[in-house]
Amino acid sequence: MSEFSIGQTVQLTGTTMTGNVGTIVHIDQKKDRYLVRIDAQTQNWFSAADLQSCPES
Repeated sequence: MSEFSIGQTVQLTGTTMTGNVGTIVHIDQKKDRYLVRIDAQTQNWFSAADLQSCPES
């Protein structure tokens, strides 16, 4: 489970919050999930299939 890393910027592509961009802040190895923070009040868990890497700006 090394597709993404903490601090990486990703775009959400799944059915929840599609199109939003956020930062990976935690990885749950046991559940194979990534915690993505969208803004100061919004974060959620996603699988790698629901994420797409954003190009560095």
